[in-house]
Amino acid sequence: MAKLVFGMNQSLDGYVDHMAFGPSSTLFRHFIEETQGQTGSVYGRHMYEVMR
Repeated sequence: MAKLVFGMNQSLDGYVDHMAFGPSSTLFRHFIEETQGQTGSVYGRHMYEVMR
């Protein structure tokens, strides 16, 4: 059976400007390494529309 992990990214004030966000190369590498270990990802409708 697969392990299900729930994760969420949010700023302290509850707002994230997806157009102005620019992670450092270290933070970006961290998320790439975390993503490589995943079997799949599930996103909600709003996030899907932002990424589209």
